[in-house]
Amino acid sequence: MAHNTFKPIFERTLSEQSELLAPQMTKVQLENLREGLYNSYRDAHYKAGNIFIRQYQSHREVVKIDAATGHTEIIKTIR
Repeated sequence: MAHNTFKPIFERTLSEQSELLAPQMTKVQLENLREGLYNSYRDAHYKAGNIFIRQYQSHREVVKIDAATGHTEIIKTIR
């Protein structure tokens, strides 16, 4: 009898989830850049929880986001 090795995503550890989703995440991030969109992520250089990096195809922006209003302020552009 064949063994079913399928494990639902929410029964996996965080590291197992990350490993499973990493290839798809990379694909989506590249598609975003090709379509002129950006990817957002946090950077360890910025300790405040409201500071993010927006990665565009040609540059990156360090942005500060007000969670209450959604207002975004560009702090720095990196080319």
